[in-house]
Amino acid sequence: MPQSTPRELFEKGFISEDQFNKIDLITSGKIVSVFYELRTLLYLGVLLFTSGIGILVYQNIGSMGHIIAIAGLFIITSLCFLYCFKTGPAYSHQPVKGPTPYFDYIVLLGSLLFISVQGYLQFQYGLLTEYLGYSTLVTAAFFFFIAYRFDHIGVLSLAITALASFWSIQLSPQKWYSSDFLSSSNLPTTALIFSVVMIAIAMLLDSRSIKKHFTFTYLNFNLLIFFVAGIAGLFLEENYAVYVLLLYAGCAFAYWYAQRSKSFLFLLYLFIAAYITTTFLLEEVGFFDEISLLFFYSIASCGGFIWFIVRFRNYFNRNA
Repeated sequence: MPQSTPRELFEKGFISEDQFNKIDLITSGKIVSVFYELRTLLYLGVLLFTSGIGILVYQNIGSMGHIIAIAGLFIITSLCFLYCFKTGPAYSHQPVKGPTPYFDYIVLLGSLLFISVQGYLQFQYGLLTEYLGYSTLVTAAFFFFIAYRFDHIGVLSLAITALASFWSIQLSPQKWYSSDFLSSSNLPTTALIFSVVMIAIAMLLDSRSIKKHFTFTYLNFNLLIFFVAGIAGLFLEENYAVYVLLLYAGCAFAYWYAQRSKSFLFLLYLFIAAYITTTFLLEEVGFFDEISLLFFYSIASCGGFIWFIVRFRNYFNRNA
């Protein structure tokens, strides 16, 4: 907003003097918001605290004892959740604001420490070795409960990640580099089914106005899993036509939701997935047998990407 706008509105009688004085403080730069900076510092503080506990336990485990370390982590975790359940607001399908500015960070801290306790028990005593899959499933269910109970998108991300891990779905740069994702038997099919089911659940909850602000997080994770699994299926399976159709269907859904939510991120996902799928399909049908066609396709691809950025540049200024 231009600095002169509030004064013009005041002179025309659209706002009162009190409103003008409050708005003028902001537009003149006398008051500056540090909301996002403080949130970043608080999240960083939670991550550094949990990391520090892990390093402390690792370096001093011989002197402090395993039982003391586990008991200490368990007590802190319990205190976090005790505070959350005691002071947290009642559940609601709509977004809920925490009672204090640091409430969300205590929820996140308790959840991360819960993982630390679980990991410590497994690493030191191997108590969960025979039931590691079920332990992961229980962790996912617990995180889903915490995420919905306290309206926490960060814990929801942990829940989706844990549930995907239960089905052996893991995405990381190391897996791409070592080709572990492609070498796993039936993993693309499992990942496709998982992502489609999760997307369907997310859209069902969204249609019933149950935590509609969670839908973006659900789709962000699962559309990425869907596209990665579909692309892996192109190169791993002989019947690639099925994966081509699935990927194009996923692109159509991503485009529809991107238009609905005004999200450039989903447009970027579908653009990359559609480009890889189309390139693979053209290669399979022999379109690139002529080197000149490959050259013109490369030029057209670059032009298409530039057109994509220019055509949808306004999405950069909307939701992620």
